Amino acid sequence: MPTNTLDQAPREMVALNADIVGYSKLLADDFEATTAAMEEYHHLVERRIAESGGTLVNFVGDNFMAVFDSATDAMRTSITISAEIEDKNTDLPTARRVRFRMGIDQGEVSISGENYFGDALNIAARIQAMAVPGGVSVSGRVYRSLDEPELRFKSMGRKDLKNIPEEVEVYQFADLPAEGPGPSGGRTLALEAPTIAVLPIHTEMVDPSIVPAAEMLRADLIYRLANMPNLNVIDAAVDAGTGTGGTSARYLLETGIHQFGDQVRVYASVLEVSTLSPVTSDRWTSTSADLLAISDQIADDVARSLEIELIIGEPARTYNELGDPEAIKKVYQGWYRLTSGTLEGWAGAVELFEEVAVSHPDQPYGHVLSAFANWMGAAQGMVKDREAYLEKALDQARTAAAMDESTGLASTVIAAILMSQGNATEALEVVEAVEIIRPTCDVTFAVEGSVRRYLGDWEKSVDLLDKAMRLSSVNKPWYPTVQACSLYLGGRVEQAASTAEAVIEYQPNNLEALLVLAASQAELGLDRRAHATAELIKERYPAVNVEKWLAGNPYQDAAMVDRWKTDLTTAGVLTDSS
Repeated sequence: MPTNTLDQAPREMVALNADIVGYSKLLADDFEATTAAMEEYHHLVERRIAESGGTLVNFVGDNFMAVFDSATDAMRTSITISAEIEDKNTDLPTARRVRFRMGIDQGEVSISGENYFGDALNIAARIQAMAVPGGVSVSGRVYRSLDEPELRFKSMGRKDLKNIPEEVEVYQFADLPAEGPGPSGGRTLALEAPTIAVLPIHTEMVDPSIVPAAEMLRADLIYRLANMPNLNVIDAAVDAGTGTGGTSARYLLETGIHQFGDQVRVYASVLEVSTLSPVTSDRWTSTSADLLAISDQIADDVARSLEIELIIGEPARTYNELGDPEAIKKVYQGWYRLTSGTLEGWAGAVELFEEVAVSHPDQPYGHVLSAFANWMGAAQGMVKDREAYLEKALDQARTAAAMDESTGLASTVIAAILMSQGNATEALEVVEAVEIIRPTCDVTFAVEGSVRRYLGDWEKSVDLLDKAMRLSSVNKPWYPTVQACSLYLGGRVEQAASTAEAVIEYQPNNLEALLVLAASQAELGLDRRAHATAELIKERYPAVNVEKWLAGNPYQDAAMVDRWKTDLTTAGVLTDSS
């Protein structure tokens, strides 16, 4: 005989779970003040939930649970509560501020007496722990229910939750005054430029007479790094109290000098902040009199290490084999320009790469990079004579491949060009035959992923783009854009939409990402969001011919193009007569 009977049949409800960040410490620091504040917040929470037609299930200690009939009511309540508490926090010292983490899920809820049961309550509790302090995380079900374009969310990816059999897509609400990273971030999409804080130089082991030269050396380092594209630099000495200049730098540059008689040894180490594990380390030996003379060399060496480890990635180590500092400089400058996403940047990259091909005709690097850049220009509509640029890129790639180019990029570019020319069978044969002796080139995997999406092998494409992004440290929105497209083609439209949104946050005018987002939102039934995205496309690309864009993509399955057209028509990007 069951011990509990349900008062009513299970029904669809929305569960909100909230928990205060650092509650035990707040109590330990000032028990009376924290207790008084909690009584005030209890009344605030109770009042706001009632105003939205919700039910406060419980409020025990620093945690409360509430249920609502709609996701809109739950979201409105969480925003109101967080915003009101943040207003109160402005009058409090940092150590006394109260912030909730909140989580919201939607699903069947059963009621027995005053007790509520259901996975929605459990999932809400699990994902609230993933929210940033003062923030709100929601499940994919809630995200789909909130078809309001003005509500902005960032995907945290699919999560394995304790005692929940299936992965749950989790989103972070983007417009609350929350602070700091959440305890569980999303997958890296190779979009954010790295930030490095340069710490004060250690001079405890040198004579006072050497300290001024050491400070000059540090100043030269900061100057050199600050002039590097795709790297954010902080002078941590500006705010010694935080150690990172008061910002969330991901990397630290630690420098110091040891002295042995007339000899000095300079060291520089880059550390990853969260683990303090070394990323790269260098050292130099000199006389104390020559310390300033080697300052520029030290700055250049550190910059080169960061280009390899944080900015360009492993391929930079390969390009160093050119053995010509001027040519290497052109390769790096070309990479920077190519990742700018502009027509001018692309044209500058092609010019630099082709100069390297001319100056080093017997080495593959200039040829393969020229091929890659020219293919990108043709594929992304940056050139008027598409076919001429594809032929030029094909010749350059074949020249590099004949030199046994070891990263595999030459062969994958050949496959991509063949695909763009409609030779799918030959493209597949080339891709399958690619032999990568040095499998460290992220671009190689990304190009193959691009080819495979057009062949319909979307799962392989997603995996390849994941590998490319793991190998890459630089801002390359092209990678997650291709992955978002592959996810859309594979019917993983929720992931496709969240990936496309992440790209658009960093590259607002990325046409393909916008089209993926609009089409995915249409399939998710987010009609208002889809139409809002369609309006963005029309505003940012008033002259674009989306029909022509679709026709220019070499999909091997015509049904894929039809699906694009149907979804983009639903979104309002295309009309029925298009």
